[in-house]
Amino acid sequence: MLSSILLNIIANISILTTVSYVFVKLIPKEKTYTLNIKQKLLMIGLSSITSFILMLFSVDLPEEVIMDFRHVILIFLVYYFGPSVSVPTAFLMAALRLFWGINTTSIRTAIMYVVLGLVLPIVCKRLTKQLNKYAVLLLLNAVCVSTITINLFFLYDDFLLSALICLGLLILSSIVTITVTAFIEDLIKNLHLYLKEQEYAKMDYLTGLYNMREFNKKWKMIQADHSIATTAFAMLDIDHFKWINDTYGHANGNFILRQLATILKIGAPDNELVYRVGGEEFCLILNDLPYTEQEAIAENIRASVADTEFLLENGAGIHITISIGLAASAQQKDMKKLFRLADRCLYMAKDQGRNKVIGATMESE
Repeated sequence: MLSSILLNIIANISILTTVSYVFVKLIPKEKTYTLNIKQKLLMIGLSSITSFILMLFSVDLPEEVIMDFRHVILIFLVYYFGPSVSVPTAFLMAALRLFWGINTTSIRTAIMYVVLGLVLPIVCKRLTKQLNKYAVLLLLNAVCVSTITINLFFLYDDFLLSALICLGLLILSSIVTITVTAFIEDLIKNLHLYLKEQEYAKMDYLTGLYNMREFNKKWKMIQADHSIATTAFAMLDIDHFKWINDTYGHANGNFILRQLATILKIGAPDNELVYRVGGEEFCLILNDLPYTEQEAIAENIRASVADTEFLLENGAGIHITISIGLAASAQQKDMKKLFRLADRCLYMAKDQGRNKVIGATMESE
């Protein structure tokens, strides 16, 4: 008897751990995310199936009572995914318990899971404002076990027996909750590290802007995206940047590049479409804007840089200027051709005295 109980407990833990791994894999690989309907349905379906599997490895008690760790699934769903996933799962778990066999015990248990599904999100919301995740999850587990104790008391009419059974359940389920939480948190931590490394691979370490690799990837996406009708490249670089480095040192040159990156992010319509594509060379992508507006954006950025006092590391200030080459597509999106045109316009701005915006459309080339 004891060996059977131990094997069932081990089976419950193994099932919960495996399913936790699948849950984390279903989370979108993004810093912040919202589950779409398909992902929520997958979570609900997987949770319901898991609860049914856990019932297969439950411990049988008198009065057709079965004890397992189904409630732990609800706890994790409430904490990590919220009521939009946990409440439907609670109703499905109740239905599956009735599917196992309709009797007084199953009806009471089904009602219990519905009540837990409705109550746990409220309790969780209040607890998370005051306690850390482990304390919250353990208290949610205590709420579940207390509810199970009340249910058993109505069935057995013996408070001591019900309390002893549920004390064992509380100890075991608390251990399971801590173990599975540690496993989930480790998986999520690794996911966040992976996302951070991915982000670092996209970023220019000095300015915090996206780098040339991400720029190339982005313009390929734009070229293939038929919802974007027109686009433009605003290529720019700092006038006499070599002189700045030679006069004030490379550390101050880097300091100026970081300040310029901030101005570009403020001046761009979409600060996610600003890239550092060379030493002192930057590029803005301007999608679905009239040519006059593209020119105005480029001119505003040029003027803003010219009017700004850039700080050096010693606190002194200097003024710099930039030259901008603007290339716009009017009818077609040949991004390689557009990039070459923007580069050519930039060098024309340099040749014509610097601190200028020179623009052209690809069709008027």
